[in-house]
Amino acid sequence: MEAKSSFKWMLALGVGVVGGWAARSLSDSPEGAGVKLMELGIKAKDRVDGWLAVERERLDDMVAEARSNIARESATKSAHEGHAGGRRAHLVRHENAHGEPVV
Repeated sequence: MEAKSSFKWMLALGVGVVGGWAARSLSDSPEGAGVKLMELGIKAKDRVDGWLAVERERLDDMVAEARSNIARESATKSAHEGHAGGRRAHLVRHENAHGEPVV
């Protein structure tokens, strides 16, 4: 039993040394680790900002295209109504009992 607990203790010590060595090699000081984390955060923010700018531009393009389509449809509809209405339109003149035009 003593060999088993001794092995666990040695394994824990080894894991601790390797973990400490890995942490130390990643940063020269605790401040270095904080700076590294901030650097990663800033890079991630920059990537998200770039993505948002591209998506915002795509959305603006889609809105402009939709407005253009609405304006084109409106102009086409007005043109059709103008031609159709011009052919069918006729003046109706109303007069009162004395033959005078009524507006």
